[in-house]
Amino acid sequence: MYPENTKYFVDECRLASAFRLPYFSKMEVKIKMPKRKNTSIKEYALKSGKKRFMFQIYLGYNSNGKPIITRRRGFKSYAEAEAAYNKMSQIKADDFVKQKQIKVNELFELWFKTYKETVKPQSASRVFVNYKHHINPYFGNNYMDSILVKDLQKWADKLATELVNYRPVISIMRSLYEYGMRLGYISDNSISRIITPKKTTRKRRNVDDNVYSKEELDTFLDVAKQVNQCIYTYFKLLASTGMRKGEALALTWNDIDLVNNTISVNKILTSVDHKLILSSPKTKNSKRSIPLSANLKQVLLDYRKSEKIVSVKLFHRLNGNYWSLSQPGDWLRDVYAKDHALNVKYAKEHKLDDSYVRAKDLRHISIHGFRHTFATLLIENTNVKPKTVQMLLGHANIKMTLDIYTHINNKNKEDAINSISQLNI
Repeated sequence: MYPENTKYFVDECRLASAFRLPYFSKMEVKIKMPKRKNTSIKEYALKSGKKRFMFQIYLGYNSNGKPIITRRRGFKSYAEAEAAYNKMSQIKADDFVKQKQIKVNELFELWFKTYKETVKPQSASRVFVNYKHHINPYFGNNYMDSILVKDLQKWADKLATELVNYRPVISIMRSLYEYGMRLGYISDNSISRIITPKKTTRKRRNVDDNVYSKEELDTFLDVAKQVNQCIYTYFKLLASTGMRKGEALALTWNDIDLVNNTISVNKILTSVDHKLILSSPKTKNSKRSIPLSANLKQVLLDYRKSEKIVSVKLFHRLNGNYWSLSQPGDWLRDVYAKDHALNVKYAKEHKLDDSYVRAKDLRHISIHGFRHTFATLLIENTNVKPKTVQMLLGHANIKMTLDIYTHINNKNKEDAINSISQLNI
């Protein structure tokens, strides 16, 4: 009788063959040598053509008389699937715990709690906003393991039609799947099987239209002053310094040096988990000192005199708290509404039709447009060098500044061409 161990059995077969022993045949060797595969493990293919393995396993009946059958999929190799199968086969029916299910909202809360501790508040804020507006409405109440690949693909394709910068949103979803797999909530990374759109179909905003001329800016500020002193001061500050929205909202009177005529930008107001917080500026270059013009200095002094309560904060509510990040948008709409109302009133008084109002109404620009306006007017009307503009704006690199120069040079080129055309030579 030969040992059942395959190694010894094969060795003895080889010996028998070498010495032409009659009691072993090739047929006998073939019957015992093959290793049978687990027939419960099946191979399947992804849409990409890549192979994956899955299995279904029966663990018996539990003490309640319920048959325990479960499935697992997404294994990259047969060996990986077999190892998982063998491990699960050791589980008793009564000890089996069904694979945890978790909703996308629940998983995001767990992941974001850790993530926000590893990045700057403004970065965490951007992720939170992206999730709130572009993921939660589609998948928030869905269980992670119930979302189909086709639904993820449809969502990603739609994002590319709505957003210029859609890839960070897809990246958030990818992080959730990876996190869910590490915690054992899901076994299949469905987001990895989608085809990320290569290019957005959404047209970029024309930055040329998001900037005021000196005349338009003067008109805007005149109207803003008629709304109230706070709104006027805020937009005067943006247009005179090129500060970002959150940088201006975070200013205190201690940041304004009325002796040396400088404004220190050393913090930014941002929102995380619906809470306003102060954090360090966007980049290292964003922390900077900006010259305070005599005109802006007087506006700030007048504003301080008009304040009903004394506060260290430059812009604040009556209770002393900071204004929300959405408030400047409301102020902007207030100015445009006031401008329209003034034009309508003038038209009625002088019996003018609606075409006058449409022609007189100010062009609408974004809050960021005032930063762009500052840079444009600075470059067009002074001999300031690109490096100086970079310093004043707090750009992380010179390329961002040179893009503004390119925009202005292109505009100047168009103006030159138009002028030449008018010469008719």
